[in-house]
Amino acid sequence: MIRKAVPEDMDIVYKLISELEECEFPESEFKQIYDEILNRRQHCVFLYEKNSKVMGLLHLRLENQLHHCGRTAEIIELIIEESHRSEGIGRSLINAAFKYAVKQNCKIIEVTSNRKRTAAHCFYQKNDMELTHFKFTTDTDKF
Repeated sequence: MIRKAVPEDMDIVYKLISELEECEFPESEFKQIYDEILNRRQHCVFLYEKNSKVMGLLHLRLENQLHHCGRTAEIIELIIEESHRSEGIGRSLINAAFKYAVKQNCKIIEVTSNRKRTAAHCFYQKNDMELTHFKFTTDTDKF
């Protein structure tokens, strides 16, 4: 079953995001950001749950962008619990996100994925997404 996240899901969302990023964030700061995201209409966090156990999540952000001249959906995070990968959970979550984006009149769906996540790149390409851009970043503590 796929459902939208609620405040009570914070602990499992924290666990999954920590797994995705291979680190643990300060829990109080994470909770504050999580609560903000849940209260913003342009964000949607989908959870895949089976037998009352959350096994994956997909965070989608919707916004109007000038360079697309319309509404865009961006997959911000997608993580499946390691022990449940290759079970179709990711495909289910991405299909739910695609359907949601279409209902929200989005023109395009985007995702950014770290270069080291080559398995994720293959997954996105198998799910009708094309590699079209580079993303450049810098830490602000350099300034």
